[in-house]
Amino acid sequence: MKDKLYKTIESTFQNSTSRDELFDAFGDALKYNISDFELYKILLANPVLSADEIKMYTEKLLKEISLSTYHILMWTAKIFETRSSNISELIDSVNYYERAMNTRRTEHESLLALLNIYNYDVETEVNRRILNLVENGVRNVFIKSKVYYALANLYKHLNNIKTASNYLALAERSVEFERE
Repeated sequence: MKDKLYKTIESTFQNSTSRDELFDAFGDALKYNISDFELYKILLANPVLSADEIKMYTEKLLKEISLSTYHILMWTAKIFETRSSNISELIDSVNYYERAMNTRRTEHESLLALLNIYNYDVETEVNRRILNLVENGVRNVFIKSKVYYALANLYKHLNNIKTASNYLALAERSVEFERE
């Protein structure tokens, strides 16, 4: 019975273009205590959902399956990242990556993801926020070298060779500590 229900909900999340149908399937999934975040990833990636709907589902999932908080936040940020041609959704992506970063301060993935959405073509307030988050957040992560290498590459791309060199040196020193 539960397998059949799961498959039905999964199919709805994948194929439905009806917001009402998606909402009902989401309600059924929660009603039957389905806590497999892989299933909900399908829902959040459904292109029919608006930004507000994605946020609504995300916030409900954060309450219902709190053991997956970091993964929910990272996935939602990634969803908004793929839709980032709209500035408000780019900001949403940054916000969710920041929340993920604050959930697991010692993990480097959210910082690298933030650097991946840096816009090299035009200097924006979002870029400044990304750099501020990453440069402050790197202090807390266990694997600093990856973040420092990414920052070195970013500054190299921006032709700021001095800062790039400083981050490269930090990356190389961090590798030494991480090997111990």
